[in-house]
Amino acid sequence: MRKKKLIVANWKMNPGSAAEARVLFNKTKQTGSRLDKVETVICPPFPFIGLFARAGTTRVFLGAQDVFWANSARATGEVSPEMLKDLGASYCIIGHSERRALGETDDSVSKKLRAALAEGLTPIVCVGEKERDAEGRYFGILKAQLTASFSGITRAQFRDISIAYEPLWAIGKSAREAAEPRVIREMSIFIQKVLSDLYGEEAARLPRILYGGSVEERNTTPILAEGGVSGLLVGHASLNAEGFGKMLKTANAV
Repeated sequence: MRKKKLIVANWKMNPGSAAEARVLFNKTKQTGSRLDKVETVICPPFPFIGLFARAGTTRVFLGAQDVFWANSARATGEVSPEMLKDLGASYCIIGHSERRALGETDDSVSKKLRAALAEGLTPIVCVGEKERDAEGRYFGILKAQLTASFSGITRAQFRDISIAYEPLWAIGKSAREAAEPRVIREMSIFIQKVLSDLYGEEAARLPRILYGGSVEERNTTPILAEGGVSGLLVGHASLNAEGFGKMLKTANAV
């Protein structure tokens, strides 16, 4: 059975008020709830997650932008998988490029991944190179990220994992900066090849592979139709309820 497309709204550190967050969440939920070929995940900042506790549906899910690697620890400022699960979160982003830029390592990604899975959350693990060099060293960088980030994961667990290919060089404020669909397809195939070498061909087919990086309404169709991915990780464009709603409808039709 073909999996539904997974479209993830990563609000990052937005919006500025709870009132704005409620409006954005409700509008996005209203659109996503009507679509039968798309799963919509909304990831607000931590202070707003409680506003939407158990507010998900069978088509729209609550997610988190990060998670800690333990349920009980001396870890001021962190949020545990247990807390997220109790509030009704189903998904969590792990290893986002902006977290990695602040010092997140592949080892901590691996620990967070295992903790999230143990609590029954569906992790969205972000990987991607900083730049594309002419010699192709970025392939080795991505392979090392995948190998270390999925350390300790079993073949069967890939059924409950999504992977977001998020190249840093393609992250910007405009669709013009996004990776081309042919590049996205190439890297999607490469990710599956690495996973196949590590865990076997069957396991490599289990995760949904998403693309993130300057995704907007106007490049949704070519990325999903030609990029060889099963969904999108959307940043700034998810803050516009009308525009993001159009992206969801487009994904449902592709």
